[in-house]
Amino acid sequence: MKIKFRFILVIKTAIRVIRVLCTLLRHPHSIRFAHPWIVSLLPGHNALSDQVPWVTFEARSWLESYLKPNMFVFEYGSGGSTIFVSKRVNKLISIEHDKVWHSKVSRVLLKEGISNCECTLCEPEKNISGEMVNYGLKSCTSEIKGYEGMSFEKYVKIIDKYPDESFDLVVIDGMARASCISHAMGKIRPGGYLLLDNSDTQRYDSAMSLLAGYKRTDFFGVGPCLTYLWQTSVWEKKSVGE
Repeated sequence: MKIKFRFILVIKTAIRVIRVLCTLLRHPHSIRFAHPWIVSLLPGHNALSDQVPWVTFEARSWLESYLKPNMFVFEYGSGGSTIFVSKRVNKLISIEHDKVWHSKVSRVLLKEGISNCECTLCEPEKNISGEMVNYGLKSCTSEIKGYEGMSFEKYVKIIDKYPDESFDLVVIDGMARASCISHAMGKIRPGGYLLLDNSDTQRYDSAMSLLAGYKRTDFFGVGPCLTYLWQTSVWEKKSVGE
């Protein structure tokens, strides 16, 4: 039975590697990330265990160059990014909606001796009206299966308690992303950035239109743990007078 299981595991891994190689042939700009990409697809690897953000590799390179020890960062959605960012900045506020996942991330933070991260659990609640609310800028809802009829209002609005222009970076890679964008904009300092993962997702278009006055950079390509390509984007908030 163990031999059969191992054989199936080897076949699945081989199939994933073949998909990677085919993707690289079609998108040669991603070849420089071939090694970390293939490693991330091997058994036992995931973004949390590898302590890396689950964004495209180009976006991770941007983070490595941008983050500085004096920075104050906020993120919606915890995980490998929580460990990665915490080790590079002065303070990180991380908001997580899932109790089990929050516990896993918290254990890694404790194991790594990271004390500059405030990782907060904020679970969704049922809409008081009991009615379905359409996804949008002010809905504080998610279209993820299993969260129908749930409100992420408290989750979205946690950032409101911080002063305007507080953060050098706000990372949005969690739930109710459209609403998170609308609440995060005023909390970014001039010259700071908003990062949105999966920015090639159509349902975020209305929220991204709010950032029209910001300087946008897209990072489309490969990323850890997945065999398809996607996009992570950053928007720079213009300084006064620009």
